Amino acid sequence: MSYSAYVLALLLIPEIIFSQSTPTLTAGPFIGSVTANSAKAWISYRGNGPLSVTLQDTVDKTSISSASVFKTGNISGDTSVILDYVGLKPGHHYLICHSLSENAPECKFITQTDAPVKDLDFLVGSCAFMTTGFTKGIFPGTDVKIYRHMIRSRSDFMIWLGDNVYYLGKDYKSYNNMFLRNLKLRESFKMLQNFLAAQPNYAIWDDHDYGWNDADRTFPLKDSALKVFRSFWPNTYETDIKQTYFTFRYNDAEFFMTDGRWFRSPPGDTAGDFLGIEQLKWLKEKLLKSNATFKFICMGSQVLNDNEHGESYAHYPKERNNLLDYIVDNNIKGVIFLTGDKHYSELSKRIWRGYTFYDFTSSPLTSVVLPRKGIKTFNNPLSVKGTVIYQKNYGRINITGAAGNRSLKLAIYGKSGKLKWDYNIKSEELSRR
Repeated sequence: MSYSAYVLALLLIPEIIFSQSTPTLTAGPFIGSVTANSAKAWISYRGNGPLSVTLQDTVDKTSISSASVFKTGNISGDTSVILDYVGLKPGHHYLICHSLSENAPECKFITQTDAPVKDLDFLVGSCAFMTTGFTKGIFPGTDVKIYRHMIRSRSDFMIWLGDNVYYLGKDYKSYNNMFLRNLKLRESFKMLQNFLAAQPNYAIWDDHDYGWNDADRTFPLKDSALKVFRSFWPNTYETDIKQTYFTFRYNDAEFFMTDGRWFRSPPGDTAGDFLGIEQLKWLKEKLLKSNATFKFICMGSQVLNDNEHGESYAHYPKERNNLLDYIVDNNIKGVIFLTGDKHYSELSKRIWRGYTFYDFTSSPLTSVVLPRKGIKTFNNPLSVKGTVIYQKNYGRINITGAAGNRSLKLAIYGKSGKLKWDYNIKSEELSRR
């Protein structure tokens, strides 16, 4: 090497070091789990070097650093980060602060209050099929305008009921491909980023963000899928739970977020597992101990509907019936199911040994709708009249009323934000009579 070339290389070293030590934002930030005193945030970046993402209390003007940071990455140098914040104050407004990009959506949230009863307003939805690259010309799923109207809803939080990402072709054949699919979608769709930043988010998975279509416990890369899912959704998991199920609570409403894939037996095994022995035991214990007025059990597949269209908990009748019987036998009041997957929406109502159960299905957000009203397998005798919607949509749930006299309003809105139907349920209806 000549002397001049050597000098030029030395001059370039600081620039190289600087570029390598300055992370570049790829997606986020957004908030996941929130309590009165804690919150989890997600952000992704490309590159290496120090990363500083703090919360600013907009009331006290104080800055809070994360108590812990969980990072995962891929072979391309992308990093997904979940940050835990503790020591927050109830009912305070917080803003995520970072210096990675000026174009990132503003992310604000409010911690929960200590009030035992409070009006609550949240969104639900499933089946968010979106495509990037050359697949845009092959598959539908690039219209994400529905998120603009969901942002305007100004909800307390959002529950993602599965198929939040769709793995296509080679996507589910490696950890790296799963990681990239999740990252590309969040990076490519600004409207999705804006919606994620608009409120806290909680998520379960279903077959398409777990593996191939209708994937069950035999899916060979389930461990990779689990690592990716838990890296991209900042849920609150119990330390001894490996899978994706967890609970969270807002005032007098508790949510039981289930994993309908990890333990699921292959199709046709009617005496087999859906949630599985371990998870079913966990769910029963949690339900029995809960003193919440409303207990929302969130599943990727419908629960009450017995028809043959698509996947359903009813295809595993031994376990499904066991759960319903347990709720009835113990008169666990206030149970309602929130489900997705079907690519159409409906409210099902079923009286099971004197207990009134409801199954509120919201699907799809951006995926293809199945508008085949004439096919008999779509007929569900449990459907509440006027609630079957064959359109892209999202669900909205309001909880109102004084203690001891609480009520739900379930509603479905179309992709343009127009109300399609609503339905009211009193808390005392959800019990054994």
